[in-house]
Amino acid sequence: MPELLLVRHAEPDWKGALLGRRDCGLSEQGRDAAAKAIPPIRAAAAYISPLRRARETASLLDPSILRTTVEELAEIGLGQWEGKTWPEVEDQWPELARRKMQDWFGVPAPGGETWDQALERARAALARIRQGPFPAVAVAHLGINAALAYLITGHDPKQHVQQYCEILTYVLSID
Repeated sequence: MPELLLVRHAEPDWKGALLGRRDCGLSEQGRDAAAKAIPPIRAAAAYISPLRRARETASLLDPSILRTTVEELAEIGLGQWEGKTWPEVEDQWPELARRKMQDWFGVPAPGGETWDQALERARAALARIRQGPFPAVAVAHLGINAALAYLITGHDPKQHVQQYCEILTYVLSID
């Protein structure tokens, strides 16, 4: 049975702000946590987001694992909100922030990506992963991992919870 281990990157060095596509590395705590969580992973292939925090997390995988950077695994783009705290967003875009809280997946950030766009990227990444080999690991981000989990299980992406360095295991159907 084809297994996919879905890994969220370790804690980034930029904290307290919305990251989206902001390309930052790992914090010291993140590097320590990744050094404990990532080396035991056994897989035939790794699919990695191009963003630095995911690449640094994946760098600790066993060197024998075939690695591929997959652009579609980058985090959901948050446009003008990237690098801002939520209170800053609420101050600068009060009405949009209110609408976003009411319909998180239906309201994009200004200049950001829609949920449907992110879902299409996740669908393309998953199609690539389904080609094998297995077991496979994807090292990515909370938002795009929620999209992948939704495509695999059909479960509500609003309910997706995944801590830094957490590894979730899914069995894939191969179409």
